[in-house]
Amino acid sequence: MRLRLNTRQRAILREVEGREYVEVKDLAHRLDVDVSTIRRDLQGLVRDDLVERLHGGVRRRTVDSPPVAFATTPDSGVDAIAHTARRMVRNGDRIALGAGICIDRLVSTLLDVEDLTVVTTDLQSAERLSRQPNIRVVIAGGELRDAPGSTVVSGAATAEFLAAQQADWVFLEVDGIHPFAGITTSHAWHVSTARALLSAGDRRVGLARSQAFGARCVGFIAEASELDLVITDDRLTDAELPAFAGRIVRASLDPTDDWRTEQPPTYHP
Repeated sequence: MRLRLNTRQRAILREVEGREYVEVKDLAHRLDVDVSTIRRDLQGLVRDDLVERLHGGVRRRTVDSPPVAFATTPDSGVDAIAHTARRMVRNGDRIALGAGICIDRLVSTLLDVEDLTVVTTDLQSAERLSRQPNIRVVIAGGELRDAPGSTVVSGAATAEFLAAQQADWVFLEVDGIHPFAGITTSHAWHVSTARALLSAGDRRVGLARSQAFGARCVGFIAEASELDLVITDDRLTDAELPAFAGRIVRASLDPTDDWRTEQPPTYHP
């Protein structure tokens, strides 16, 4: 770890200490420098695992919080997927979330959305989002299940609850996606919940890492055409695109981007 910090970097650490989230523009104002200067200082702090970037802001890195993955790490695709999904969400939206590594990263980018309502089956996501006064969290009831990195609710009661919801966006992470075998999960108990989640959304977005393409898992959720959009990382090859009729967005992550843009994500038909 590089320990030689400049005066501003030490001041940034003092500003973010003990706080859930601090916006980059607020740091620039408090330290009386340009936003671009703060971003350069943050790059060094991120490399040293002292802070982690969130959507438009930063928080102090703790032992319990995993470091954010930038383009030089194996998880850069996960971050790219999450930040592209974030650009779909606007102030005042009502969204429904499943669970998974991409969803976990997406949750980290939602903390500054105003008047957001989140319907979720993931207890960890619910707990993190409920600490934000600008976010209303609605969590489904049901049977507790262990999922990778989290605990989720599932079962008939969960599916019934989700089917009665109405969301502007549904974000569902999938383990497998195939033009003929459809979207699938490696957990058979998750099928009914995932189907109900899809039914709740006006617009349905699948989050799928490139390695999920071509995979056929044990639990069939729905045909691939049930998704309005599929966001994946830029390691997906061109050969996979035609079978999905222009519904694929390949995302790449720029670690210097503050992810505040009104421009839609770039499509690669």
